[in-house]
Amino acid sequence: MPSTSTMNDLQTVPHDDVLADAEKRTGRVLDRDHGHYSRFNGTAGFPTSAGTWVRLAWCRPDQLSSAAWTGIEASVAIQGVCRPEWYAGSQWYDPGRGVVWRVDEMSCATANAVSPVGTVDRNPDLPASWWAELSQALSALAGHTTDRVCVRQEHLSARIRDVYGDEIDTTVPEWACAHGDLGWANVTAPAFMLLDWESWGRAPVGYDAACLWSASLTVSALATRVLTEFADVLDTRAGRLSRLMLCANIERAHRRSGRETALTAPAKAAAFELLRSLA
Repeated sequence: MPSTSTMNDLQTVPHDDVLADAEKRTGRVLDRDHGHYSRFNGTAGFPTSAGTWVRLAWCRPDQLSSAAWTGIEASVAIQGVCRPEWYAGSQWYDPGRGVVWRVDEMSCATANAVSPVGTVDRNPDLPASWWAELSQALSALAGHTTDRVCVRQEHLSARIRDVYGDEIDTTVPEWACAHGDLGWANVTAPAFMLLDWESWGRAPVGYDAACLWSASLTVSALATRVLTEFADVLDTRAGRLSRLMLCANIERAHRRSGRETALTAPAKAAAFELLRSLA
C-alpha cells in the first residue's frame, strides 16, 4: 500500500488504472498529456474529450471530512461568484491503495491560474477591473448563508496562542461565508474566476482577503495592494486576527522544519505590527 506522503504527488506513483476508472465513471476521455498535478495534496486535473475538466482526488477513509469531500458540489448553491460549473461527481473505494477516490467533472476555467502555486515571486500587475471582480465575488460569497465551517474559533485561538502566547483576546467578533483557500493558484487572470471549492464555509470576516494577503507577502507592493483593496475587512479586528493566524501558520512551519522561506521574514514583521494593533 503506497504511503500517504508518496501519493501526495500522483505523478510519482503508478495510477493509470485510476485514470481508466475515472474515464469509465465520467464517460469522458482524459487528455493525459495535458494533466495538471499537485505536488502536495494528491489531486490532479485533466481536460476531457468533451471540452470539460475532470478533477481527481483521494482520501484515507478514516480521514474523510464530509464538508471538504462535498465542497465542490455544495458550492452550486452559491450565487454571484464566477467559478467553474460543476456537472457531476463519483467516488469509489480502492482496497489496494486503501483510499477513497473522487472524480468531479466541471466546466473549464476561462484563463490560467495567476500562479501554479499559492504564492508569487513577482507582481502580476492585475488591472483595476480584475480587483473589482474579486471584490464583488468575495462580497457575494460573504452574503451567502451556510452551516458549513471553514475556520473554527478554537483553531484560530490555538494557532495564535501556540506561536505568540495568550496576551491578546483572540475572540472573533464577526463571521461570514468564505472560500477558505484564496491563494494565487486559485484565481485566474486576465479573466477572473475563483477555483477549488473544497474548503468553503464560515470563517472570520476578511479571512479570504487575509489569505490572499499572506500569499502576497513575498512581493511587498502586492501585499500592500491587497491591504488597500480590502481595507474595509482587513482593518477590522476579525481581519487582523485572520492575518495574525496566517502569520502564525508561517512561523509554525518555520519552527517545525527549521527552514526559512520567502514568507518567513515578512510574516514575522507583519505579526509584530498586528500584535501591537490587537493589544
